[in-house]
Amino acid sequence: MSEVRRRCVPAGDSSVTENAATEEKEKKASNKFSKLNRFLIGIIAVVSVTAIVLICWHFLRKRDKKPHVLLLIADDLGWADVGWHSSDISTPYLTGLAKDGIILRQFYSQPICTASRAALFTGRYPFKLGLQGSRPILAGAPGSLPLDMKLLPELMKKDGYKTHLVGKWHLGFETIRHTPVMRGFDTFTGFYNGMQDYYTHTTSGFDTVNGTGGYDMRRDYLDPEGNPVIDNILWGANRTYNNYLFTEEAIKIIEDHSVRHEEEPLLLVMSYPNPHSPIQVPDEFVNFQENSNIENSFRKTYAGLVYAMDCSVANITTALKEKDMFDDTIVIFISDNGGSLTSVNQSVVTPTGSSNYPLRGDKGTLWEAGSRVPAFISGRNVPKGQILDEMVHITDIYPTLISYLNLDGDYVSHDLDGSDQSKLLKMESKETAHEYFIYDIDPVYEQAAIRYGKWKLILGAPAANEVDGWYQPLKEGQTGYEDSGLPFKQYVLKAYDMISNYKASLKSNAMCKSVGCFYPEGTENKVKLFDLSVDQYEFNDVASQHPATVKRLLDILDKEMLDMVPPVNLLDGGVAEASPNHFNGTWMPWMDASEP
Repeated sequence: MSEVRRRCVPAGDSSVTENAATEEKEKKASNKFSKLNRFLIGIIAVVSVTAIVLICWHFLRKRDKKPHVLLLIADDLGWADVGWHSSDISTPYLTGLAKDGIILRQFYSQPICTASRAALFTGRYPFKLGLQGSRPILAGAPGSLPLDMKLLPELMKKDGYKTHLVGKWHLGFETIRHTPVMRGFDTFTGFYNGMQDYYTHTTSGFDTVNGTGGYDMRRDYLDPEGNPVIDNILWGANRTYNNYLFTEEAIKIIEDHSVRHEEEPLLLVMSYPNPHSPIQVPDEFVNFQENSNIENSFRKTYAGLVYAMDCSVANITTALKEKDMFDDTIVIFISDNGGSLTSVNQSVVTPTGSSNYPLRGDKGTLWEAGSRVPAFISGRNVPKGQILDEMVHITDIYPTLISYLNLDGDYVSHDLDGSDQSKLLKMESKETAHEYFIYDIDPVYEQAAIRYGKWKLILGAPAANEVDGWYQPLKEGQTGYEDSGLPFKQYVLKAYDMISNYKASLKSNAMCKSVGCFYPEGTENKVKLFDLSVDQYEFNDVASQHPATVKRLLDILDKEMLDMVPPVNLLDGGVAEASPNHFNGTWMPWMDASEP
């Protein structure tokens, strides 16, 4: 692991990395030019025509080759937690990549991690998959991503990509068929569940606060006959900080690809646990000099967790450059949802140090802070130094990559909710391909939200946890955020009560697929409307001033609800059959693959 740490240059700013990269590129270019010169001088009289043909063929072949794709997913990264949003937190390497491409200032994920990953890999809204609401798949709980649709890595694999996932899965694993290597990835190194200890790699079920943890670190792969191998548990990784582990694995994948699969494109998905709680990070990242101005201890430790991810990205892009792959790589960076303000460990609630300021709300809410997240695209053929203020949704990545990479669209197994934004990202259009998008529709919490142009409508309570404010980064001496919603225990009890009531209602009534269920006559105060073109921080509810707009947006929600699938993520903990006690202390699929 020391090799990985050594590779991360503790740069004062991104210019150190950029200058080093520029010098390296110039040196390589100079060497290549001088070698080519000597070669041409020596044989030009004999094979000049052949040499020209070969050179032309080489560049034409490189131009026609599909690009590599490096997809970087942060976990619970707040709007105010990256350098390109003028944050107090420094992210030199990510900021350098962002400014070298297109910063997406109105990129939207989903409010919670499972839902975002489902939307990313299917191009579908989670409420059409049964994975809606601010309820992730809990450890050992059934309710995985449905098997009846082809995921993005499956499409890319069919078109010749070598596909690898490193880090967090969090889309279910009750059967082998639900695991990453059966959903399009050639290899998977990481953990199945939604969170884990960064050092021991153990995950508890939710009653996480009291549950028994299971070890959750593996390297799954397909054998030469295409059979899944999922019992390759990485016991030796125990006590190794997972950022080091994941970075080293990514570098090995790149090095192996450059030797064994040079002619094939690479999809590498780095699904970081950072900066999701628990807030654990080695001191070397906390003491990063550019974050020395941060005076609050919670904020400074959190900044170290963000910098650990930033440093990992630096190592991975360096490996791509060393193998002459970086110039042929598209880099996409997103967060799965907004920053979470609180961390829970053994019933003790502490601030994480994250901030979504000046956006309103928190992770898991329908306020902008829940799903408007830091994002950029950079790399091969991407316009440089651009800032895009048009709305782009996480479901757009699926259809956009189909178009951008010229994938076989006929292989898509299902209707898509995302839009092809390739013209927008090529700067061939100045308008988003979206007429509208849906934040979420959740019949359990009776809440929904839609964005239509400049308008945003919220139906029901935007935050089940009642985190409704604007929370600035913690200052020196602060031990909590002001007015930060319900106490954790009260929120959990409220959530369980709402789930119980919803389950009871389903026993006597079919699931309602109309906004009337959320919006009974005479309760107009359940609707909020914001004009984000002049009020992007959601201060002024103008629903009463625009009744026609409210009706139009409710009509769209009503139409979309016809395709809603009943939520499958309704358990408050794992099932007994999934206990790690049955699998030598590890988390493993517990249902037969033939079961529905």
